Amino acid sequence: MTALPKKYATGKGFFTHILTVPFFVFGMLLLFSPTSFDRFSIPFSRYSFHVTMILCIVLVVMIISRLLFMLFNRKRREIDWGRSVLLCLLEIVFSSGFTALYLWLMSSKEVAFFWFFGMTLVYLFVLMLIPYVIIDLYFLLLAKDQQLFEKDRDASKEKIRFVDERDNLKLVVATDAVLYVQSDENYVKVCYLEDSEIKFCSIRNTMKRVEDLCVRNGLVRCHRSYFINSSRVQALQKDKEFTYAVLDVPNASRVPVSKNYYDQLSALL
Repeated sequence: MTALPKKYATGKGFFTHILTVPFFVFGMLLLFSPTSFDRFSIPFSRYSFHVTMILCIVLVVMIISRLLFMLFNRKRREIDWGRSVLLCLLEIVFSSGFTALYLWLMSSKEVAFFWFFGMTLVYLFVLMLIPYVIIDLYFLLLAKDQQLFEKDRDASKEKIRFVDERDNLKLVVATDAVLYVQSDENYVKVCYLEDSEIKFCSIRNTMKRVEDLCVRNGLVRCHRSYFINSSRVQALQKDKEFTYAVLDVPNASRVPVSKNYYDQLSALL
């Protein structure tokens, strides 16, 4: 199962929980009166006051627990479900404990404290579980959306699409498989790898028209007539007159590097 995103343990998760869970409990208690304080030997005429006190108890417990949760998980990229479920259970237990203590103190104390605790634990578990599930599903959907976004973004970067002068698609190839792109009169020649074999594809187009495409996909100009994949450059060699880029592919041709682009390419190696 996908882990919850980092936002679950940041300010967004903090405010989402402390605003949603306590006030959901508050609203449900006001609307449906599931606790019927008369059964606790507590004056029902002060029902709204008691519900407000329960709201404050749950709110304080959650503020403290969520702040500690943020503190201890500030360096994590994702939050596993075990930590999330444990935190929710602890919040329910502590909220139930303090609520039971309050109700017991407000009662005639003829009933043992643990009877109050058992009743409040059941009620708060049911009431708090609903917003917990909704919030966790919300953050889970956020994580899924982010994964799909990153997948689409990465997929768009993994492939480079070469078209001809009429914008007809001629070649789709993985960006890291491209070795270099060469200008060849009225054509551009793409040198790339396919199943570890060097391939060439000549496309009727100009270097000027494919320049932006090459730059967007991380290819670097190394010569007036060449763009090169810098991640494939193994070394730069100089002889008496010229400088060449040696690729990390056996039997691949050396690519000329002009003085104007030497510094730019060498800085990437």
